[in-house]
Amino acid sequence: MPTIEIKDNFDYVNEIWKIADYVRDTIKRSEYNRVILPFALLRRLECALEPTREAVVKALKKHEAKWGRESSNYCQYSGKAFFNVTSFRLNNLGATDTLEALMAYINGFSPNAREILLRFKMEETCKTLQEKGMLYEVCRRFSTFDLNPENVSDREMSNIYEHLIQRFGEEIAEDAEDFMTPRDVVRLAIGMLFANDDELMNSDKGIVRTLYDPTMGTGGFITDALDLLDEWHKVKKMIAPAVIVPYGQECEDESWAMGKSNLLLRNVGDTQQDQYNAIKDLSAHIMLGDTLMDDKFADSTFNFILSNPPYGKKWEKQKDSVEEEAKLGFKGRFGAGLPSIDDGSMLFLQHVVSKFAPVEKGGGKAGIVLSGSPLFTGDAGSGPSNIRRWLFEKDYIDCIVKLPSEIFFRTGISTYLWILSNKKSADRKGLIQLIDASDMKTTMKKPQGNKRYCISEEQINWIIRTYVDGHDHGKSVLVPKDAFMFRKVTTQRPLHMAIIVNENRLNEFFDLKPMTKFSHDNKAILKAALLRSTEEELPYDWASTFAKEIRRSMVKPEATPAELTKAILDVFGVKNKKYDIVLDKNGKPVPDPDFKDFENIPFGTSFEDYMNKEVLPYACGTWIDESVMDKGPLQDGEVGVVGTNISFNKYFYHYEQPRKPEDIAAEILDIERGLESFMEGFLK
Repeated sequence: MPTIEIKDNFDYVNEIWKIADYVRDTIKRSEYNRVILPFALLRRLECALEPTREAVVKALKKHEAKWGRESSNYCQYSGKAFFNVTSFRLNNLGATDTLEALMAYINGFSPNAREILLRFKMEETCKTLQEKGMLYEVCRRFSTFDLNPENVSDREMSNIYEHLIQRFGEEIAEDAEDFMTPRDVVRLAIGMLFANDDELMNSDKGIVRTLYDPTMGTGGFITDALDLLDEWHKVKKMIAPAVIVPYGQECEDESWAMGKSNLLLRNVGDTQQDQYNAIKDLSAHIMLGDTLMDDKFADSTFNFILSNPPYGKKWEKQKDSVEEEAKLGFKGRFGAGLPSIDDGSMLFLQHVVSKFAPVEKGGGKAGIVLSGSPLFTGDAGSGPSNIRRWLFEKDYIDCIVKLPSEIFFRTGISTYLWILSNKKSADRKGLIQLIDASDMKTTMKKPQGNKRYCISEEQINWIIRTYVDGHDHGKSVLVPKDAFMFRKVTTQRPLHMAIIVNENRLNEFFDLKPMTKFSHDNKAILKAALLRSTEEELPYDWASTFAKEIRRSMVKPEATPAELTKAILDVFGVKNKKYDIVLDKNGKPVPDPDFKDFENIPFGTSFEDYMNKEVLPYACGTWIDESVMDKGPLQDGEVGVVGTNISFNKYFYHYEQPRKPEDIAAEILDIERGLESFMEGFLK
């Protein structure tokens, strides 16, 4: 029997990775995760079940005829939320028919555990290892790792998984860590999510709350939220602290399997729990599927929601489903509007809000990590702008934190943590807090991909305190939600135009499409009439009068008066302020299309005051086109289209003194001298 490696100072990650190196020439590097992750999980399950293994086997012999092999009743004997009814271990599968024995072993697990293992596509990989005579050795090596819950806690096992995934990402797959949210970001989001919830933190009456992650990846948000709450409750030595029931959905098979297994295995190392908690399956509500296309919790709402949706990911695959649901308006999840097909993050933003529990059932609060684009992308009336407008009007946005750059594994871009709620306190209603935490970062000793910085515990606490206290200082402001909204009004200026028929432009005139319809004779009549009017400054309305009269001279004129009038104006119309303002039949100024413009007028500002101050001093005669009104699913029928924009620079811009020109010049000269010296040495 192989010797079990004892945990004391044992480097599990490197030792497990040695097995990946062992299969290097047999298994593709891109498929290492199909070996190291499922076998590590299988060994953990095996170690957790070891103390009660024989009890389950005996129970099977006694109850199989009545219960079958997959009844949850066997959990009473395993003492866990899962079980295995076989006598197999990784160290007794045999060297000849290893694959057959291994699959029998896996199929002997309870459905919740077996489903996870099979999602890793193990059988195909193990067939390859069996053909090369390596499967038995892989099983033997994994069987030597002591992953017993008494020696490796739930938290330590989660760390092993995370480090294996990071190692896989660093050495093999560019996108392996895309679904991993760094722990410091997770802790910050959870701390802000639970902040101000006195009942959750202090109630000792066994209240139940729900926590949901629609883009859960490997489940870091959920497991850390449960861990953090347990830590807080243990300090207070509670008898019946608040209970969190986790829910989640993930579309990538292996990420889902890791996340579900983390919750299935949760508490296997907690010897203080009672039997009921020991056999409770916390992974029961972890679903596989695409959240945008196939919401597995369509009829559910939640008290807490955490999400880190993919940045800048196209939603082409989900397009048909999303657009079909959008037709339902606010009866569906996407009633406020649709973003650009290039970035679906604002679809997840709407999805998250749609999952808020009603206030009478405890309300809902969410933390969602997004890139910068949801703050400002989209013109007034566009899908993104309308989504923000809806959030403002519903007063769902509580706080937005600008996070430091270079704190994620696969991107160095600026990111933002949005805190949303449908149960804001009375003193924060109508207000949105912006926190600039971009400087809250600590340099890491060893970068991990793009992650060069982390947010320290002290910095996390500073951000949370700033949020809880509602500080209004140099790094934090509380802003009325209307401050992020404006009306985009269309402005017009009067047309000053006369008509001057220029002989040199006749060819251009007759090349216009409507003019090409005329017969040869009709063209001759039209040309002669135009030549009689050359070089005169004719009034604007001459064009329509001329068009009607000249058609009477033609035989079956092929162009309408309107087409002829437009052609004359397009070719022979001359704009100049010395000419009179053109008036329509109602005596109102005709707008000059070349001077059509737009103004973004902040909410609460009088149109008249704005125009008098910002426009008319520089463009006399400009007026607001009142025919352009608000439109879309949130329309209010007022003049101007409502737009939205959240600008951190407006509140946290810090002027930096530019470098002195003489310093820049001196630096350039130094570089040139250095280059000359280099070339001299190179050419000698």
